[in-house]
Amino acid sequence: MIKEKRKVLTLLAAAALAVSVPGNSADVQASSNTFRVNVATGYLALRNDTSFDTSNEIGELYTGDLVEVADYTGATGYWYVYSPKYDRYGYVNNDYLDAVVSSSPSYSNSNWTVSVDKGYLALRSAKAFDSSNEIGQLYSGDTVCVSDSSDPSYWYVYSPKLNSYGYVNKDYLYGGSSGSSTGYFGETRTVHVDKGYLALRSMKAYDSSNELGELYTGDTVQLMDTSDSQYWYVYSPKYDLNGFVNKDYLTGGTAYATKTVHVSKGYLALRNAKAYDTSNEIGQLNTGDTVQLIDSNDSQYWYVYSPRLMNYGYVNKDYLY
Repeated sequence: MIKEKRKVLTLLAAAALAVSVPGNSADVQASSNTFRVNVATGYLALRNDTSFDTSNEIGELYTGDLVEVADYTGATGYWYVYSPKYDRYGYVNNDYLDAVVSSSPSYSNSNWTVSVDKGYLALRSAKAFDSSNEIGQLYSGDTVCVSDSSDPSYWYVYSPKLNSYGYVNKDYLYGGSSGSSTGYFGETRTVHVDKGYLALRSMKAYDSSNELGELYTGDTVQLMDTSDSQYWYVYSPKYDLNGFVNKDYLTGGTAYATKTVHVSKGYLALRNAKAYDTSNEIGQLNTGDTVQLIDSNDSQYWYVYSPRLMNYGYVNKDYLY
């Protein structure tokens, strides 16, 4: 009876909402039509038809897997859903779906950062400390998106790094910023140091042992979490890594202007240093190519990003319009 009441309420809610169709597994997190599979044993079949038949099975969904309901009005007992696990649509028996509702809505759909003193935080298929249920390893600096924070110890999350859902011990998560909680999230900043480099770190501390990479003046990062007063969590395109940096050495924060290359003959060199030298050429830009202006502080060489070359570097500003 309770199950039937839940179905009726869900159908009424669905009628009042426009069904959103996600493009990927991350999109499922933000949808109001998200349901979690709950089976006592075995799996819930994802099917290409509304009937119980082994020949129409196109996937196996286990307890904890998420689906996005695209159509509640199909054959009795079956809903048409999108499965991020398989990145495809199909039918499932709705008796084995539970609406995703968090008792802590302020945490739902928020991004959290992993912090462990040593080793890793296990992504698990069940809410229990057991080596047999480990499905991935998360290290300090990795981020997850919280889907369900109702359990006092294990939260259900999505890991972009592993492209998978699972449970983690919440005691090793910190932060909780969502894209809307800060005006800085996703913005690009440029590194500026008088000498040496800015360390990309695995922890929020000045320690040579936690250095992941070296960022030099002109390198750029994308902001992920700016809640700390000193160390910001960023993504480095140079290393394709997330990590922490001292925010005092980041500049910029505005939208970058687009410039067009114009040379009377030959090409404009994209360089890895502010100097005219054939040894520092890393690419060739032709008339009509566009670049994004990252840093224009130098009187002669500007730091830019070339979409065509998919690379950052310096160019002689006299050939940009």
